[in-house]
This record gives sequence, C-alpha cells and structure tokens, in this order.
Amino acid sequence: MKTVICDSRISPKMERALRIRGLEPLILPAADNVSEAISSHPDTLIFRLGRTLVTSADYCERAGYIFSDLRERHSDINIIVASEPLGRDFPADCAYNALCVGKYLFCRKGSISPSVTRLAEECGLEPLFIRQGYPACSAISLGDGIISADEGMLRAAESVGLSAYRIEQGHISLPPHEYGFIGGASGICGDKLFFLGDYTRHPSADIIEVAAAEHSLEPVSLSDEPLRDLGGLIFI
Repeated sequence: MKTVICDSRISPKMERALRIRGLEPLILPAADNVSEAISSHPDTLIFRLGRTLVTSADYCERAGYIFSDLRERHSDINIIVASEPLGRDFPADCAYNALCVGKYLFCRKGSISPSVTRLAEECGLEPLFIRQGYPACSAISLGDGIISADEGMLRAAESVGLSAYRIEQGHISLPPHEYGFIGGASGICGDKLFFLGDYTRHPSADIIEVAAAEHSLEPVSLSDEPLRDLGGLIFI
C-alpha cells in the first residue's frame, strides 16, 4: 500500500477519498517554528526525490514518530536529516521547498538547504535558481513541464525548453492569505493528478485538463469542496 503524506488540516472527505483508492494517509503534525498557515504543509517540511526524503533536524525531533512510521512501512526509504532549521518568516520557511522538473531543480538560491541541492546534483539534476521561494507550492511538475500562475516560474520553465501551462491566479484557499497555489493543492501518483478539492471549480480547469491529457494524467478531485492549498501531497 502506498503512503501519502498530508497536512493535518486535510478534510474528512479528502482523506476518505484517498483511503478508498488504497492510499494510506500519514498526517504531519504542525512545526512549532513555522507560521500557522503552512505549519504542517508537506512541501514546507519535507523535500522528496525518488525514495529519499530531506527534512530539518528540528522537525525530525518534533515529529520523529512520522519518520519511524515511514521506515516501518517502506524499508527502502532513505531519510536525510539536514542541519538548516526552519523559521517563521520568509525565506527561513522555504529551506526544503523545491520542485523537480525534467533535469532541473527549481529552487531559491540562498534559502534552499544545501542538503537538497546536493541530493539533486547527485541524482543528475541541475539547480535552476529562481526568485520564487516556494516552487513546490507554486507549480505542478508534469515531468517535462509545469502548470502554474506564477510568471517567474513559467518564464524559467520556458527559458530551458520546458512546457508551461498558464492558469489564472487565485481561486485556491489558504487562510489567512488572500489565496493559495496550485502545486500546494495537488499531488501526482501514477497516472492520477489528485486535487485537494474540486479542480473543476477553478476558472482554468480546461487548461489543467489539457495539460494533464498531454502528459497522460487523469485529473481527480478528492472532494466537492473548493480547492485548498494544503502543501500538496507526497506519495511514497
């Protein structure tokens, strides 16, 4: 059975939809030293590349049982505990937020943990430094392209020959902020592009469907609720 790492605020409807599909949720507790809005967001607390996870020593101490559970469920998982602490304010809260697209690692220079860039380089990925500190939140990686409303992310993708699908800003909940982002409201497992809420309620649903189809993905709404940015879903 696959494990899916989720924010603690995932709705009962969404959690049930994951379980019905044979995906076992593993709920992250909130970090004490990160702002409440993103305090249990997977894309804030953990970076995943293949079967390796990178997290901070302070969060590992706070939520050690989570990583113990992961090792018990998946004996091949590798967990790197990095020294860079998470912080409440930008850019200290984005040390583990990066996005793998094609042969590139989208990340913000000066704030991304060296443990993340080192792992990426060991796996043959080239860092692509951008101004956006939350690339995993701001975009969906389609393997060789992205879906995003962030112009900086889109321009960076296009500059290295990756496909870029522009969607309308907003229409994704992230209290108390004005809006959240598409990467934080989704996750890919196999040929399914899961959404935390009903993606068809987004005004760019047609663009999302085209992008998914062109990358052999089926978009799936996990509930009939409005889309929510919950830091995405990490599938193990």
